[in-house]
Amino acid sequence: MIPSRHVGPRLGLRNLYFKNETTNPTWSFKDRYSAVTINTARAFGFRRVVVSSTGNLGTSVAAYAAASGMDCLFIASEEAPDSQLQQALVYGAHVAIVPQERRLELFEAIARRPGWFPVGLFMERDVQNPFGVEGYKTFAYEMLEALIEPPQMVLFPCARGNGLYGAWKGFREAVAWNWADAAPRMVACQPSAANSLEVSLRAGADQAVPVSARSASIAVSTFEQVSSTHALQAIRESDGAALSADDGDIVKAMDLLGREGLCVEASSALTVACLPLLVAGLNKKDTRPIVCVLTGSGIKWAPDLKRHKRAIKRFPSGSQSDFLSWAETESSSGIDR
Repeated sequence: MIPSRHVGPRLGLRNLYFKNETTNPTWSFKDRYSAVTINTARAFGFRRVVVSSTGNLGTSVAAYAAASGMDCLFIASEEAPDSQLQQALVYGAHVAIVPQERRLELFEAIARRPGWFPVGLFMERDVQNPFGVEGYKTFAYEMLEALIEPPQMVLFPCARGNGLYGAWKGFREAVAWNWADAAPRMVACQPSAANSLEVSLRAGADQAVPVSARSASIAVSTFEQVSSTHALQAIRESDGAALSADDGDIVKAMDLLGREGLCVEASSALTVACLPLLVAGLNKKDTRPIVCVLTGSGIKWAPDLKRHKRAIKRFPSGSQSDFLSWAETESSSGIDR
């Protein structure tokens, strides 16, 4: 839990925190999901697992499967960065790249074969994984342990929304067991081109509504056509909200987080990109913490870092004075704080 030194003061928020998931074993929040899932699958006697992912979940499952002595088949989308595919290969996974529209079909075909455990998401489908979301309850436990009081609001990047739902489940149970006297509002943050939860709330729908999701987004790991109905219910139960941001605001948020000393993937920056949309409606007398969850490291999506406005200066030749002049000029200009 990292207190904000830049984003919070910029928005007039005195008690803003970042939940930094980039320090997990495979550098994303999916390790919480994989740890519970793989241990459960192994206890059931499975020795082979299959996972479909844009990157973070696939590499996480590959790592935990390796640590548990299990084989892993990682079905990756064409958008998955090569760095994550190579990471999965290091863990000994078998990696197959398939068209985005065929990922689910092939995943479920393998999952129905004897001996395979499907490390899918908790969705309203015949093939699903009901165990992993239990790992996300630890979000709630750690926030309650680290903060003096329960947060008033938790912003979570969402694709299907399993992380948000699991965290809400943890808060809800903590209140029921008297570990906390209140639960926070849960706020889903999605790319504007794939904002299933926002659309569903506006429509007053009982189930998550699919969106066209035709245009691409830099926030690849949160880019899905439809979210989970469980996530939609969690938002409603917590009196929360669903927001969205476009790529321009997401990139700006990545830069702002860089000023905090945090290098995150584009999907993680959604929470900071959406945060200004909430500020005007906040109760100024409520000083309880607000938490932005940062779900994954920017290093895992290295190509996105090249969008940064700053450029690397190369000195293949030239005098020392050229270098010193450049260094003095750059440092004196400072950075936008």
